[in-house]
Amino acid sequence: MTKGSNRTENILALLTLVTLVLAAVIGFNRSLSDITDHFQALLPETERYEKTGFESYVAYKSGSDLPAGYITVKQSDGFGGPLKVAVSVNSTGAVVNAVVVEHRETPSWFKKVMKSPLLKSMKGKSYKDPFEIDGDVDGITGATYTTRAVIHSIKEASREIALKELNLPKPVEKRVDIQWGYPEIVLMLLLAVAVFGIKTASGKTKKRIRWLLLLSGMVVIGFMVNHPLTLVDISKFLMGYWPDVHYQLYWYLLIFGVLLIFLTTNKNIYCHYICPFGAAQECLAVFGKARNFQSRQYQSIFKWLRRAVVWLAVFVALIFRNPGISSYEVYSTLFSLSGSNREVLFLSIVLLVSLFVKRPWCKYLCPVPAFEDYLRWMKNRTKTVFRKQGTKKEVQKIDQKPKLKN
Repeated sequence: MTKGSNRTENILALLTLVTLVLAAVIGFNRSLSDITDHFQALLPETERYEKTGFESYVAYKSGSDLPAGYITVKQSDGFGGPLKVAVSVNSTGAVVNAVVVEHRETPSWFKKVMKSPLLKSMKGKSYKDPFEIDGDVDGITGATYTTRAVIHSIKEASREIALKELNLPKPVEKRVDIQWGYPEIVLMLLLAVAVFGIKTASGKTKKRIRWLLLLSGMVVIGFMVNHPLTLVDISKFLMGYWPDVHYQLYWYLLIFGVLLIFLTTNKNIYCHYICPFGAAQECLAVFGKARNFQSRQYQSIFKWLRRAVVWLAVFVALIFRNPGISSYEVYSTLFSLSGSNREVLFLSIVLLVSLFVKRPWCKYLCPVPAFEDYLRWMKNRTKTVFRKQGTKKEVQKIDQKPKLKN
């Protein structure tokens, strides 16, 4: 890399950082929600509302001084970040209605939850109920994070009103343990084998281990868990939308596991050995005998195009405080076997090209390598700064040594 291109990259990297910080500040200042438009949907036939706390109200019918119900807002962690639900409760502590007033979920999954009978099934539930998925509440396949966020928000809202406004007895709280299952175990095993197995193996053994990791990642992380590393995960991390570790330990293992391995080994283990969509492309490459086309000119163009697309996606996500709208990947369409006509068409094109070009998505469109480039730039700049500081200290020590007289 020449000095001119290096300087240009440094300037653009700094501009990226500055613009994203500004977008985060602007997004934070415009993120407050207004629930007054939902009052009639939450408590029909009420006309007067008095504020009792932050985003909490008591409602009255016309000509009556007796409370007709109570409204409050609670939020929980969804897939894309905090999800807010406005909940109305009657005088017995039962849920009257619930409305999602703010969310940051992927649009396709959110629509799936809204079209389901989930919110209707919440009506009439007592604040004493456990509100457990697959217990007293039916879950929604493929949208566990969003479903859990909605249910937990309604439970917390109904219990807050029952205890603070109605002075009802406190229900017995069930202890929440960290949810630990096969997704977390498999992810940790894949990362561990990728780091230690690939490092110690060579030749055919190394290739076999790599294919075993790729196929395992495609089956488990892709089709069974349906949670590969996405731009939504990275955007959540950048925004500070870190979910409850009790319910989303997998997210922490994925984000911090991949990040820690990269920072300590300087290798992108995830993309090369674990990525389920990378595995799907490589399987098609074997079937179609795809070739690995090399062109420095086009690689440079696509590299900067990818960086621009990722910057724009994250910039918009920060402005609107919604990681879900930053996603443009085709992963979910493949692994959930569902999607809009546009998403299916986009996925079909990528898979078709994969028959002739090795890993076209990974090389030209995937957002993860763009973040890898930026992390490498930050590491190199940090090393350069510390190296210069060390050199200055050495020079100062030499200058401070007493000079010998002749």
